Amino acid sequence: MNTTKILRRQVHPKASVPSEITGAVIDFRSSDESLDRYQEFISVAGWKLDNYRQNPVVQNAHSYGSLSDTIGKSLITEIRDDAPGSDAPRSHAPSPYLFQRILFAVEENPMAKVAYGLYKGGFLNAVSVGFIPLQWENGSKEAGYRRKYIEQELVEVSAVSIPANPNALTMGIKSGAVGIGDLKELAQLLEHFCTMKADRIPDTSALGSAIDEARLLHLTKQINEIRAILRRA
Repeated sequence: MNTTKILRRQVHPKASVPSEITGAVIDFRSSDESLDRYQEFISVAGWKLDNYRQNPVVQNAHSYGSLSDTIGKSLITEIRDDAPGSDAPRSHAPSPYLFQRILFAVEENPMAKVAYGLYKGGFLNAVSVGFIPLQWENGSKEAGYRRKYIEQELVEVSAVSIPANPNALTMGIKSGAVGIGDLKELAQLLEHFCTMKADRIPDTSALGSAIDEARLLHLTKQINEIRAILRRA
């Protein structure tokens, strides 16, 4: 079976700060073979990574509406096994997973700076993979799953979800993982892109206008959430 539809999945995420690396870098267990909330699981051996590695950007919440949505890049994207001494029980066979080492663009993008603070502080742990299914098999109630993806192409990876998680932002500020100044700078950046989109909407086609209006509403919601958090800080 083949399809061009991009699916997005978040499976038992795990983030950690690598001790041997300096800079704004976080390691992620981006996907494994655990059953997800869709009653599906993804074969780790089936990942096709070559195309993604050519442009390994990391986005915010699967959004490409503005430059602020690109928050970093993947330095390493590869298949790994749980190493001896990890959290996996010693009696179990090695468990494969999709590993990513992500560098956040903290100097270039206020969104990335806030995201990195939340991940490093443990207030966010997840990334979400966007992929094109290439081959799969359907399961059943007896099999214990709805679908198994056997082969799939990684298209993009996103942080989830900044700044659409007000609880994480609030806790991040209280702990010092995120600075109030950083959040104000992010709000100003989003307001800038929001104004640009509002100015462009009358000049677009009907379809383009609908897409831009949706993105404008998304940006406006993010700005309002940040303002509310800043008022409480």
